[in-house]
Amino acid sequence: MQAKPDRFWILLLLTLALAVGLVAQGVDPGTANLTHSWLFEDDTANDDVGGAHGTLVGGATVTEGLLWLSDQGQWMEMPGEVIALNTYSEITLECWYTPFEGANTEYTMLAYFGDSVDGFGADGYFITSARGNDVSRAAISCGVYANPWEGESGVDGIEYDDGVLHHMVSTLTDEEITLYQDGELMGTALLSVNNSIGALSTNYAYLGRGGYTVDPNWIGDIHEFSIYNRALSEDEILFLFLKGPGTSAVEEKENAGIPSEYGLLQNYPNPFNPVTTIPYLLSGESSVRIAVYDVLGREVATLVDGVMPAGRHTVQFDARNLDSGMYICRMDVGGKSESRRMLLLK
Repeated sequence: MQAKPDRFWILLLLTLALAVGLVAQGVDPGTANLTHSWLFEDDTANDDVGGAHGTLVGGATVTEGLLWLSDQGQWMEMPGEVIALNTYSEITLECWYTPFEGANTEYTMLAYFGDSVDGFGADGYFITSARGNDVSRAAISCGVYANPWEGESGVDGIEYDDGVLHHMVSTLTDEEITLYQDGELMGTALLSVNNSIGALSTNYAYLGRGGYTVDPNWIGDIHEFSIYNRALSEDEILFLFLKGPGTSAVEEKENAGIPSEYGLLQNYPNPFNPVTTIPYLLSGESSVRIAVYDVLGREVATLVDGVMPAGRHTVQFDARNLDSGMYICRMDVGGKSESRRMLLLK
């Protein structure tokens, strides 16, 4: 099912603008303040930066570079005491995710850091893409335990439960909380006196689960999740959105400029219309062929065909002359092939 018109056209305009270079590129936040990052590219739940490795619960899996949360009772748990958000002076949470279409109709949480008291979320900070009141939200609630939602300071945004790749960012200081979606500021709210970073609990840290035990789990795929110990600016968040998922931020932080293996990464955005970006990795100079095929196996585009240097590369696929439907991107290199599915929606 196609995304709702307003959501679809926002993503389409941003994608087109990126393709033709009409949108400002933002400001690179760098990696000096990147404290934790789960990229899932090695098909593990490991933290690629800070050592706060995740534990998969209830049948959750990491495969094809994604954290798959496909059913109730599945989530990823992280060591909250290692992450220790309550020691930060400022926080940025960044997430690339694809919700399963129509799967999050109740009060879910995409990411949660805090405690649970008598079944209620407490002393916590969360972001979520979809809720029972048809909004997305970023919020903090500390020191209120009987009805903790009454003590929340938070920001609502557009609900996304549409099966489409999205980018969500929230920043938190001791003065205010923000919410961004797909590079756009949804809003800013001042914190009430009971809410502060220092009051956050480190008991629980979840992806796909909240602190309210009666609430359902969030259902979908998480492409990557990162934490910064600084409130990134609007221009920096725009840069991260335009850069897309599967970028080299962690490699830059580790000073590991050349990928250790070959790989074709998932295109973004996906679904797309009509332009999408396809990342790929080369561990050495190689003869590479990347082509796109329809579901009948007919080649519809050749994107790369020649010798390319080692490194992380991207190539764009323009499908403006093709019909809506599923397409297969295939990379042939070093005698091996790898494929990714791409969905064109017009």
